[in-house]
Amino acid sequence: MGAAVQDSGFRNMHDEVHGPEGLALLAAGVEVEAAVAYAWLGGRSNVDALIAAGGADRTREGAVALRFAVLAGAGAMAVLPKRYPETDRIYAGPDSWVLLKLAWRFGLGGDRAVELGTGTGLVATFLTTRYDRVVATDVLPAAAATAALSRQLLGPVGRSRLAVAVNDVAAGLAVGMFDFVVANAPWVPSRSAGGQIFADGGPTGFELPLRFLLGGSELLSDRGVLVLLCADLRFEDGRAPLIEALDELTDRGFAYEVEVTPRDTALSFEVPGVPEYMEGIESAAHVGVVVYRR
Repeated sequence: MGAAVQDSGFRNMHDEVHGPEGLALLAAGVEVEAAVAYAWLGGRSNVDALIAAGGADRTREGAVALRFAVLAGAGAMAVLPKRYPETDRIYAGPDSWVLLKLAWRFGLGGDRAVELGTGTGLVATFLTTRYDRVVATDVLPAAAATAALSRQLLGPVGRSRLAVAVNDVAAGLAVGMFDFVVANAPWVPSRSAGGQIFADGGPTGFELPLRFLLGGSELLSDRGVLVLLCADLRFEDGRAPLIEALDELTDRGFAYEVEVTPRDTALSFEVPGVPEYMEGIESAAHVGVVVYRR
């Protein structure tokens, strides 16, 4: 299917779907006539094999629907499951595309790159177009398995460059070995995350992003760049944990840039009036942080 998607010029950027109508519907996980599925997936035998493997259903006589959607754009391709246990949800949303755009701007190529908390593997698959070796990690086995499926959508070169592993943030990865590190950190306070691991950022929502920031920075080579999406929280008692952490990195010899993400991302307010669940917080903004060695 990956080859068919690539050859057709299909792309899905945010919620806009482009491409030949039959393939666009199929890739979006919409029910299509079986003949359409056979045409795009290389024949009935391939569709039957996909159904047998649990990747598609015969929704009615003469119709087929995939159990996943395909995300595609800017050279990236990924699988987004439509069914999963709620606590193991594989996340993709507007900020996933923000992260992809930042990776396009700052991930300019080199030897090694890593996406921490990869989820669908969307950004990791893009990085295979610019880096010789790419690692995609996630603490959720279901997410790592999804990213491994996304790897299968790539051509032979991309597949050979991408490795996927279950891993907790930067634990066990070689310090100073990566030219690019990228992550979309969970930022929702634990009591409001509803047990959804992809969203849970810790008691205040910044504990886990802090691990991504500090641990990810340690992975950087001399020319390395870290791009992290997270929340810039300002507390009523004067604390600003992101800025405090960045000041600590400055003392360690790093430099940084921070920019507020587009307003259609999940957390995009910079003024008082935050949700009730963010008790004690004066203001918050969803930001992209870029860190590099001086």
